[in-house]
Amino acid sequence: MKESKGFTLVELMIVVAIIGILAAVAVPFYQRYVQKARLTSKVFPGVHSIQTNIATYYAVSGTFDGLQISSMTRDADLSCLSSVAWTQRKLSMTINAGTNCKELEKLANLTLEASPVTSDGKITSWSLGGTLAKELGLK
Repeated sequence: MKESKGFTLVELMIVVAIIGILAAVAVPFYQRYVQKARLTSKVFPGVHSIQTNIATYYAVSGTFDGLQISSMTRDADLSCLSSVAWTQRKLSMTINAGTNCKELEKLANLTLEASPVTSDGKITSWSLGGTLAKELGLK
């Protein structure tokens, strides 16, 4: 009797099924990772600039009263944001997927809210919320 070498059709089908299952799980995670990376490169530099200006204002004045968002956004890159507002100690921004930000189309019109967490007269961190934070799992 001749000894066979190689894989049977059933073994190959099992391998293909396993690869299909792994791909079905991995692809959504990868797409989410790509969106986070695009957001980080296109939007967060401007957001961090605004947050730094707000933190400086708070450190100097000791309060958020009288804070004008227009002066906080003066040197920030807002090309991928359609709106920026400061209400009730919350920074709210809406993603704009315009000509400079085509790669953010899947995130268009989602909102990111950043609330300062204060302790001992300074901002210690920012708490993120809004539809964008939920979509990408930001905290």
